[in-house]
Amino acid sequence: MASDKNGTVIVATPAWEGHSSALGASLAHMADKYLVKVVQSPITQVELVNDAVRRAVIRELEDWDDVKEDRALTIVCATPDAPDALEQFDELCEALKVRTDRLKFAAIDQETAIALSEVCHIKDIAKFHFSGVMTPKVPGNVQEIADLIAKREEEKELCLVFEPVETSGFLAKKLVSNGQRVIRLGFYKYRPQNLAPLPPTDVQKWWVVVNDSDSVLPVAQGLKRQAVNFSNVYWIGSRPSIGLALKKILPKAEFVEVSELRPDIILDKIRDHIRPVATD
Repeated sequence: MASDKNGTVIVATPAWEGHSSALGASLAHMADKYLVKVVQSPITQVELVNDAVRRAVIRELEDWDDVKEDRALTIVCATPDAPDALEQFDELCEALKVRTDRLKFAAIDQETAIALSEVCHIKDIAKFHFSGVMTPKVPGNVQEIADLIAKREEEKELCLVFEPVETSGFLAKKLVSNGQRVIRLGFYKYRPQNLAPLPPTDVQKWWVVVNDSDSVLPVAQGLKRQAVNFSNVYWIGSRPSIGLALKKILPKAEFVEVSELRPDIILDKIRDHIRPVATD
């Protein structure tokens, strides 16, 4: 039987409808080695918008940018889920493919940049190394990425910001305030989910993996409903903004920052954070 001597990892990162997150699946595969159990509980479900809205997105792009234009187009991924959403939106992939010579790329953090590079290669949009994608030094820092895009702006450049349709468009607004020409392309959305029932355990140690500050409150509410003792909860993420959100909501919470949300990095951090349990 799998051991949970080092606690239970709750993976609360978003997942696509009908799927577990890739991060959650990888953590579950490695769980036995690190003496943890893994509960996959996406706090939001990611979905593409309906066909009518997707058609409107394509029309807006074509209205603003003729294929024969010579200006640069910067694709800006405002969330970690934007590259996966792009991969599922074939019509947008085709529209970008015929503009490939003019494309530049920006992302909210390095993990998103890597995913964007992979998706663009898979969908034959463009081939580039993720290091060529503009990213902020502080993961998730909207002001920093907006300023970086402005600094590298070319004449008549147009930014295509991939943001969830239901959000306020914070990054797009930052770019506009910097004087950028922006099209906000909202072609995916988030549907809130309840925290999954947590398994009974004798080891009351919980490691909660989140990928942005917006996830902190709904996860905390879900833990409270299940009467979890917050003194036994450790929060793991790669963005300093998560730690700031925790200070406001749970001032005594412990935030364990990792360089990126990679399964081996997360599990090594858990192992190093507590006294390792000897194994036979």
